[in-house]
Amino acid sequence: MAKRASFDEKLAALRRLRDLEGPGPDDAAAVRKAIADRSNFVAAAAAEVAGAWRFAEAAADLEAAFRRFMVDPAKNDKLCRAKIAIVQALEKLEHPVAEVFEEASRHVQEEASWGPPVDTAPPLRALGLAGMTRIDPPGLAEALIDALIDPFPEVRCQAASCLGAIGSDAAALALRLKCRMGDDKAEVVSDALRGLLTISADAHLAFVREHLDSADESTAEAAALAMGNARLPQALGPLLERFHAARTSTLRDVVLLSVAMLRASAAIDALLDLAASDSEADALAALRALKVHKHDPKLVERLAAAVARSSAAVRERFARDFR
Repeated sequence: MAKRASFDEKLAALRRLRDLEGPGPDDAAAVRKAIADRSNFVAAAAAEVAGAWRFAEAAADLEAAFRRFMVDPAKNDKLCRAKIAIVQALEKLEHPVAEVFEEASRHVQEEASWGPPVDTAPPLRALGLAGMTRIDPPGLAEALIDALIDPFPEVRCQAASCLGAIGSDAAALALRLKCRMGDDKAEVVSDALRGLLTISADAHLAFVREHLDSADESTAEAAALAMGNARLPQALGPLLERFHAARTSTLRDVVLLSVAMLRASAAIDALLDLAASDSEADALAALRALKVHKHDPKLVERLAAAVARSSAAVRERFARDFR
């Protein structure tokens, strides 16, 4: 009678399988068996392998495992470890059936902690929303709008991004309302503004710029990052205007980082001009923003030429961050 593999041996075997380009017949059977394992660690590792292989034949096994770990989940799947890995794998497989994603998007899992119970399912809910958006089942818009008031910001951020991906007039109205109502987390507002720009930059840029010009710096930062993440060339002018009007170094840095994120040649030229300016504060701010491009040798050489006659502080910062 063959010896039963230990927990560590199961995980080690799955790590070896993960490095393969694709499964042989015995490998495929081993992964499907591991997906059905009682251990959420083993099932999660197997799901990761199935996703890495784009192993579509395991989709039914993954669905069955997900539902198994939904039974007494706080005991059988702490931190939603297996369920998260399963939903990630199904998304990699571009699984066309919405049920698991819908269940994931609604799941709340209270687990014991030193204080009150803690919900460990927000990452799972966010993944579920993403999968639903790809499939577009009935009721998607309602689910996303409900998720805009989820207690956890990562779920609200995902809902805003997904509404932007839907691209409908109704989605745009929901995002505008969210921005008007605000959020205690600036990243949620930023993702909502970015969603509007994804739907239509021409239609919503003025609305986003209104937030960029806000006297509230967290709102202005959220709008700047939305513009940068959307990579809108037409955002360069408004961002530079806000940079020159900003009163704090924090906002100035966020705005110039957003300029760097545009990745347009005109944006890089503007930052190089600032790096070469007589204002040491402006030059240092430009260097901090351009640091995200420090692995671009051509840009670094242009930057070296721009700061060659700058102050000692600027040249020292360039040498430290780019050489």
